[in-house]
Amino acid sequence: MMKLVGAALLLMSCTAIGFRIARDYRERPRQIRILMQAIRLLKQEIEFSVTPLPQALSRVALRTVPPVSKLMEAIASNLGESDVSVPDAFSSSLQDVKAYTAFRSQDVEVLQEFGETLGTSDRVHQSQHFAAVLTQLDGLEREAREAQKRNERLWQYLGVLTGLLLLVLLY
Repeated sequence: MMKLVGAALLLMSCTAIGFRIARDYRERPRQIRILMQAIRLLKQEIEFSVTPLPQALSRVALRTVPPVSKLMEAIASNLGESDVSVPDAFSSSLQDVKAYTAFRSQDVEVLQEFGETLGTSDRVHQSQHFAAVLTQLDGLEREAREAQKRNERLWQYLGVLTGLLLLVLLY
């Protein structure tokens, strides 16, 4: 009886690991799309409503879904603290929220570069920075969709098959 319970736990844990990795491949394109939507909303808040950056980020956070909304809230709250620059607020917020996202290092790097340019120029140049980050994120989203097609099913099968292989080897 204990052997059967152990075998079931082993198979379930290996399968769960495979499905967890596959979920990251599935979530990454969706989260990048939500992030692109949030950046478009931020652009509208800054350019058309002329809203200060912390308030614009808070408004965008209310109009997006987690984990992007958590990122926007974290940046806004970091900017609300005294003596915090925009790049520092972006960097610390990205590190805090990264564990809750499916973002990869290149996604975080694009956002950190965006944080370094945000609020450093006039409206025309700021609009160009928004367009540049949206273009970069669009490319990353396409890349993430391709990786999802290649790897999502692979990791699901790999988790199950690894569990079965370990069962065969152990019993």
